[in-house]
Amino acid sequence: MTTDDKGAVVPRDVETVAAELEQRVPRLLAEHAIPGVAIGVCDASRILWSAGFGTTTADGSQPITTDTTFGLQSGSKMYTATAVLRAVGDGLVDLDAPITDYLPDFRVRTRFEPNPERRITLRHLLAHTAGFTHEAPVGNNYVVGNASFAAHCRSIGDTWLRFDVGHHHEYSNLGYDLAGHVLERVSGEPFHRHLERALLEPLGLARTTADVATLKADRDHALGHGTSARVPFRVPMVPAGGVHASVDDACRFAQLHLRGGADLLPSELAEEMTAVPGHPERDQGYGLGVALIRVGDLVIRGHSGGGFGFLSDIYWAPEAGLGVVVLTNSTKHPLQFRLATEILRDLTGADLAPRPAAPTAHPDGGPRPPAAIAGEYVGRVGTLTLAVDGDGVVVRSGGTSRSARLVTPHELAVDGDSPQRYVLRDVDADGRPGMLESAIDGQVHHRNDPPPDAEPTASGPWNRDYSIRDGTAVTRTRLRHEGGLASIDWEGHRLQLERHTDDVWFSSTGEALDLASQPPTYANVRLHPR
Repeated sequence: MTTDDKGAVVPRDVETVAAELEQRVPRLLAEHAIPGVAIGVCDASRILWSAGFGTTTADGSQPITTDTTFGLQSGSKMYTATAVLRAVGDGLVDLDAPITDYLPDFRVRTRFEPNPERRITLRHLLAHTAGFTHEAPVGNNYVVGNASFAAHCRSIGDTWLRFDVGHHHEYSNLGYDLAGHVLERVSGEPFHRHLERALLEPLGLARTTADVATLKADRDHALGHGTSARVPFRVPMVPAGGVHASVDDACRFAQLHLRGGADLLPSELAEEMTAVPGHPERDQGYGLGVALIRVGDLVIRGHSGGGFGFLSDIYWAPEAGLGVVVLTNSTKHPLQFRLATEILRDLTGADLAPRPAAPTAHPDGGPRPPAAIAGEYVGRVGTLTLAVDGDGVVVRSGGTSRSARLVTPHELAVDGDSPQRYVLRDVDADGRPGMLESAIDGQVHHRNDPPPDAEPTASGPWNRDYSIRDGTAVTRTRLRHEGGLASIDWEGHRLQLERHTDDVWFSSTGEALDLASQPPTYANVRLHPR
């Protein structure tokens, strides 16, 4: 990074940035014990620079090249979404038709309405607004197994929706796997073959595949390295996370979107991919398979991926007309996203520091917050705790506290270096919100009122410890039924549970606890009695 006498970042040419990376990256590999990395920079028409560093395996037997393929993990969702949008452009599917038009036998469990599958559309699936949880009972990130993609998709019907269709955004693998299943049905061919014919071959992406047989025969493929010695090679969650690509091919994919869809997608569909459904004013959030992100002055589009030994970043800065790809075959390092944004900073001169928040206007001091707003709110991106302080609110997160005020009865503005506003959703008669939804990027935090410690009031599956085995580690959880109230210890939180039936309970985040399963499951993750 080069700065002027006022501390502003000075943009540099690709050759200078590349020369620095060629010196810096080998040091980063050694520092973080990363076997290999591939990095590429492109504009809309050319790959401006790309290089491989390190090796495909930890023993250093084969060097990384710009043709070496890496697992993209959740970056695969961009490819699946692009294939779906191409099918829309070709008239094979309709974004807003019920998915039962294509999957007439599909059903899903719900506590909200009869037959929600008749309202779920491809748009819901691609925007993560259908209501699905993240894992399926068959083939998931905890128990990969050897099941087929078809068996994985069939098991999605045994899951419970977390929320009513279209209510809000919650990231989920399952919507993308169903979208890929729809493509199979309308095309009459396996997902990986349809992806090749509709997307990879037209773009000349010969070093990209979602076919496990092709991967097994590939001698220039990086092996993933995770927190255990055994990393699965094949996963059933193919449309959601099973695409593998070289850095040069990933740059060519980014070029498609830098060109606004080029000849593959109608421009209006390419634009829909990078717009937040229902919130066209937002420049942050999730479109249709594409994340919209602002880091300081830098506005970028793309997707990250992580798991099964790989971390990936494919992003482009539309205003600068540049794309950056960073692919690694390790999950044990802090470079994901950071390295990609630093490269874009150096090329564009963007300031990555948080934007100072403009003073929040509070007409007439703003509404007085009801006492019921206070409490804990749990989300995928962290936990918030609200406390009422006179006419204001204190927001605590990650060891920091910030002041906030209600600017309307249902909107909370948070002061500080990073501007944030939360919409209070599902407010009850006492003024207690069911969730906080970011008005900036749509991320949600669910109200959680964990019960206090008390004497056990139930036995059987309750008041005992369970093990969770995710393939790389074993963690512990506990089901509690104390003082007549139920809860589950999950990822560092005690989540309240509400009874739906004797065997099915729902947590404050909408996930289902199924006590009829053997062993019991929570969010379709098996709980093994200790």
